[in-house]
This record gives sequence, structure tokens and C-alpha cells, in this order.
Amino acid sequence: MKISLLTDAPKHNLALMQLSAYHKECGDQVSLNMPLFPADYRYASVLFERNRKLFHADEYGGPAFNGTKLNLNIKPDYDLYQRNNFSIGYTFRPCFNTCGFCKVPQMNHPDIEHHSIWEFHDSKFDHICLLNNNTFQDPQWKETFEEIWDADLTVIDENGYDLRLLNDEKVSALKKTKFSTPLHFAWDRMNDESLIKNGLKLLEKYNLRTTSNGVYVLIGYNTTEDEDLHRCQVINDFGLTPYPMPFIINKYTKNFKRFINLHYYRKYKTIKEAWQDYK
Repeated sequence: MKISLLTDAPKHNLALMQLSAYHKECGDQVSLNMPLFPADYRYASVLFERNRKLFHADEYGGPAFNGTKLNLNIKPDYDLYQRNNFSIGYTFRPCFNTCGFCKVPQMNHPDIEHHSIWEFHDSKFDHICLLNNNTFQDPQWKETFEEIWDADLTVIDENGYDLRLLNDEKVSALKKTKFSTPLHFAWDRMNDESLIKNGLKLLEKYNLRTTSNGVYVLIGYNTTEDEDLHRCQVINDFGLTPYPMPFIINKYTKNFKRFINLHYYRKYKTIKEAWQDYK
């Protein structure tokens, strides 16, 4: 049987890697992103809603389609993306927050259980990419770190860590872990300010506040221009880099994101003063 796997994912797609492993175990021939491949069955895993009609397939899934899920407990096929040199998977899939701007609460997660890295990690790799949506909501989060330390792995940080959930033990674990990418966090809502500042203070305490580590700042959702400036200023004052993430694309969000990303504000005493001059 010939199987065609299609996706708009720019780097890797875990669901298709698992489907590939399953079908290869069944003796099937598998191709990736070859639309003209004469297949007996086609899967399309789509990340972005604008691409929902991009592929012709027998079965569709991915974040672009609400309610889809894949119940396959199988190690990914790491030969599908031959340029990747790391393991990839979840040790804890859900995030129990119900943020209106986020797709994760709308997705039908296969489970809410903790998983060992050894369910998907291949020992030929010394890097591991965790796709967890909120690692520190996992009651067994420390087991994940302990397995990573024991295997002497370097982590690729895809989704970042929740500043609101940090404490001394968690920040100490981050400090002990080897990362190949800068640490990332987020400040989405103004009413989380006290929790965010507590997390930033912990990063400062453990010397994890460097300009290479960044904090995503949601803009264009339900905050004002002054609130956007305030959050960026606080993040900058703690020695980290703000990264504006527009919820909608308009003239303001495009300009504000460009302004911050150019680091134009570093020439001024405050970000607000720089913004007024920039405008």
C-alpha cells in the first residue's frame, strides 16, 4: 500500500512521523509532501487555517481542524525528516488554561497523562525537542527533567515555560538543564502582572535573565498601547527581551512589533519615550 503524507508544517510534524512509523511497520511505502505521488491513501496534517484547502487527502487533521486527534502510541519515524538530529514528542500534552486567544483549549488532546521521554526518545540523539504546551502544569514535571539529566540531553525549547508557575525548585531545574535555544516565556494578560513579576524575580535570582532569553508579549487582543509599552518596559528592566506577538495584524501591531524587534528603544531611557519618537 502506498501512503502519502502532506503538511504545511515548516520544520517537522509529529503526527505524520507517528503515522509513518505505523505504516512502515505494516510494510507500506510512505512519501512526505509529494502531492503527485500515486498513493492509495492520503493524510493531511495542517497547522494554519488558511491552508485547509491546500491539500487533497482522504483524512485531515492538525490544529487547523478543531476536534481532531491521533491515538497512536508509537515512536516517531525519525527517518521521515532526515535533516532533524533530535528526538521530538510530549511528556505532558495539555494546558488547562482557557485563554480565548489560544488554540490549545480547542484541541482534542488524546490524553492528559504524564509520559516518559523514553516513549519517543531515540538514544542515537543527544538533543530532545519537547512539544509540551505547559510543562509545569504536569504534577510529574520533575521526572521529565530528571530523565533528561540522566540521559545527558540538550533541550530544544519550542514552547517556553509558564512564568506564573515558577518557584525556586522549577527555576533551579531550568538552570541545571542544558538548552540549545534561548529560554522563552510569555506575558499575555495584564491581570497576571504580580505573578509575572514574581517569575521574573526568580529568573533574576538564579541568573537566568539575559537578553538572549525572551518574553512573548501578546498585543492586539485586549490590551491598550500603554499596557503593551508597560509590559515591554518591565521585561526590559529585568534584563530580558520582549517579543511582541500580534493577535491581529493591523497598522498598530505591525508597527509596534517592528519597533520592538529593531531594539530601537535601547537608545532611550524608557521604551515609551522611544515609541513616541519612533511614531
